[in-house]
Amino acid sequence: MKQAQLIKKLRLERGFTQKQLCEGISSRTTLSSFENRGTELSSGILLQYLDRMNLRVEEYQLLLEDQEISPKRRLADQFVKEYYAGHISKELKAEIWQNYLTHHDFYYYILWFETETILAYKNDRFDAQKYTKEINKICDYLFKVEVWQHFEMTTFMNLMFAFSDEMILALLESSKETLAENAANPYYTSLLTTFFINGVILGFQRCNDQILNQFLTGLTTVAKKPKYMYAKMMALYFDKLLQARAATDPTAVDFTEFYNALALFNMTDKIKELQDFYTEIIEK
Repeated sequence: MKQAQLIKKLRLERGFTQKQLCEGISSRTTLSSFENRGTELSSGILLQYLDRMNLRVEEYQLLLEDQEISPKRRLADQFVKEYYAGHISKELKAEIWQNYLTHHDFYYYILWFETETILAYKNDRFDAQKYTKEINKICDYLFKVEVWQHFEMTTFMNLMFAFSDEMILALLESSKETLAENAANPYYTSLLTTFFINGVILGFQRCNDQILNQFLTGLTTVAKKPKYMYAKMMALYFDKLLQARAATDPTAVDFTEFYNALALFNMTDKIKELQDFYTEIIEK
């Protein structure tokens, strides 16, 4: 379903005539031409239409993506599928790279870099020196974007493993203001939680307390908000893990009550995941 068809569908479902929807926003001809012939519509007018129908931009975007799979989404979905299958095909890499060359869209460059590196990292075969040029290009992009949104946050979060400790701290510092603003937006609840958790995990794995503490501070801050319950849970786990790491006898720090609480919600897989991470950090 195209945008014009979706707007018409949403308008009719909400009981608006064309005249009612466009009154004070645009001419009726503008809306009619858009719905019937798919003519161009300015973003300003579209946003006002959505506001009148009590629709948020992110809701509209999700509806649009559900109706029509974009090339970006198709390639990203295929990448995820192949990642979990444990093999990224040459055909997928080539198609993503060709899209980057054709459209000069940095999204495709990031997706291509992920196809090149993420499985290698997962299997302890990633060599950052092999990709110095690509990593610098990605970091340059992130530094140039003053206001990080979903794409920039996801890029940093997913590719943090490729960056040096110094680069991670510098990028985090440059994005602090935007991260604080996004924390108040429910749209970013899940993303911000995962963002900070990934940073804490990397800090533990690299034995870099500066990275660990910076991201844990961010996680603890958002965990104070009512909607960030998963963040609150993970902040508690990481705090206990820090206690165990600092203790002469790590077993003196008891995780039993914490795991029992997760068991109440049938989070068996998460318990196993956290127990394995404890072993990786404390017993290595």
